[in-house]
Amino acid sequence: MSYTTKDIRNVCLLGHGGSGKTTLTENMLYLTGAIDRQGKVNDGNTVCD
Repeated sequence: MSYTTKDIRNVCLLGHGGSGKTTLTENMLYLTGAIDRQGKVNDGNTVCD
């Protein structure tokens, strides 16, 4: 898959530990179809952590 710079978007999520950054990211990725399942922080199977 090839991407041009006009197709790339960078997003930064900032917050204190435990504020829900990973959960929010997992939900956004799932709802947009980027991943087929939502991982859980406690299970250690998230995309980000």
